[in-house]
Formats: sequence, structure tokens, C-alpha cells
Amino acid sequence: MEIKFQNYELLLRHKFGISYHSRLSTPAVIIKLNQGEYEGYGEASLPPYLGETQDSVISFLNRIKLRDITSFNDLIDLSKEINSVSINDYAAKASINIAMHDLYGKISNQSCYALYGIEKSPLLFTSYTIGIDSPEMIIKKIEEAKSYKILKIKLGTENDRKILELIRECTDKPLYVDANQGWKDKYSAQEFVNYLAENNVLLVEQPFPINNYEDSAWLSERSPLPIIADESIQTIRDIDWAKNCFTGINIKLMKCGGITEAYKMIKKGREANLKIMLGCMTESSCAISAAIQLSALVDYADLDGNLLILNDPFTCNTVKDGQLKLPDGNGLGIIPDKNKLTI
Repeated sequence: MEIKFQNYELLLRHKFGISYHSRLSTPAVIIKLNQGEYEGYGEASLPPYLGETQDSVISFLNRIKLRDITSFNDLIDLSKEINSVSINDYAAKASINIAMHDLYGKISNQSCYALYGIEKSPLLFTSYTIGIDSPEMIIKKIEEAKSYKILKIKLGTENDRKILELIRECTDKPLYVDANQGWKDKYSAQEFVNYLAENNVLLVEQPFPINNYEDSAWLSERSPLPIIADESIQTIRDIDWAKNCFTGINIKLMKCGGITEAYKMIKKGREANLKIMLGCMTESSCAISAAIQLSALVDYADLDGNLLILNDPFTCNTVKDGQLKLPDGNGLGIIPDKNKLTI
């Protein structure tokens, strides 16, 4: 098996604003594995808060040892070996794991979801993210998202109520709310969550800072809405404590290390009676398609990362009228754009 990779900058359609940060692009590394006549693609998407860079991903990729895979067990075993190279570097690990799934799916003439015994069935509706922005831009984004049945709005500032009121002037669609650690006081948070529940909000993500477990547990016990951990949870090890503080968890391939680890987290989360969301970073259709392979197993989906960028280096139909769609074809079902990729 051979590996190639290239740096890539994912350009956003609009400035992406959350409670503590905004950006116009997201760095990524696209990788390609070759085994005989087959090739598989993977991706590491690297938003600033993740703590990985293009240089760190490439450094990790240069340290791993690859070998041919001829069975699904080979894929799982090689993933374990790669994961043992470092205790961190989860986006880098995800890029390899995603590419191996794409590769082996093509070798075995299967879609990736079939490798896990998942049957093809109608999928969830994904939310479409509206970042923190000016009132004019929020209104514009809502109009652009008219084909989506669920919106995800970024809050966590002193203007939260005004933002919600503005959105409700434009649409009565169900909402996911993501505070991105922006709330500080549990009593005002409880009051606001009650208000959100009266305004067709379905859930709240990450209300408090990452390590504020006590207030997260306090709010979860009193909230009429599910309280979902995002930044507070990364890998399967975190589920043991998260189940005591949150109603659910947001699993992202870039946080946990890829499809294999995400599948394990879904199973363990279910055993802990947690609600499960599949989420994403700003990602291309490569990583989004990888997450969609597991979407039949979860309660909520926020898999719109490829819809928010201008220069997707892959072609893949991942959504139709707001509903997730399992791509056609073997592996991930993605088609690389050779005009954008050099590998």
C-alpha cells in the first residue's frame, strides 16, 4: 500500500462565526492510498480548536507503517496499529481510517456502511448551520437554507435572545442550538433553555466551558431539552463520565479518529442510554460521506460541512431536500476532482 497527501484549504461560503472565534477557511490534508488498481481517499479537517495542523498531520503520516489489506479484519487491525503510534493526532488518524474504508470498500465491492452490517434505509434530516453574524447575513443564510428542514444556530453571546427572535421572524423551522461553551451562569442558562423549548428548539449543544462538568450535569437534570456534549467529549474514554453530565454526545470523526472509533462510540453511547449526534467540522464530501455511512445508527445528524464550502475537491450527493443520502458506489462513493487535487 502506498500513500500520497496534499495540503488543501477549504474555503467557506460565508464567514463562520461561533461564540469565541470566526474564520473564512479551514485547513485540511487530503490523502490517497493506493493498493494495486484500487485507491482510497481520506481527509483531515483542522479547525483551530482541534489543536492539529497540516504540518502535524503530515508528520504523523510520515511515521506510520502501512501494509496491504485483504479483509475487514486487516483494516481493523491496521487501524489499531496506526492508533498506537500517538496518543493524540485524531484528525490525522481519521484521514487514514477513512481512506482505508474507501479503499477496502472498493476492493470488496461494497459500500462502507455494508462493512458494518448496516442496511440501506431512509436517513435523518441534517441540520444546516447558521453561524454568528450580522442580522443581514443571518437572514441571507436562512434564505439560502430554505430547502433544509432543521437549522442549527450558533449562540453563546450576550445577543442570544435577539438572534433567536430574529430567526423566529424569518422561520418557524425546528432548531438545534449550539452555545459552543459560551454560557457562564447555570441559572440564566436554565431560564434560557426553558425559553428555547417554547420556541421549537430540539436540543442544546455544549452550553458551558469544556471542564465545567458540575454545571453541565445540573442543567441536564433540569432541562426540558437534551443537553449534548460536543467540545467536552472526544474519544470513547470520555463516555464513562459524560453519561453522568449530559443527555447525549456529539461524535465527530475528526475528534475520535475515524469511522472505526465512531462506530465503537455509538455502541457504547447506546449502552449508556445517551442520545447520539453525528457531527462534523468544515469538511469536504470525503469526510462527510464517511460519517453518513454510520448515520442510520444515531438520533441526530449535523453533517453539512461540505455544504458550507466553495471548493469541494470531491463530488458526492450527500443530501437531497435536507435529507441525508447514502452515496452510490463502493467505498465512500466519492469522485475526486482532478482539477483540484494533485495526488
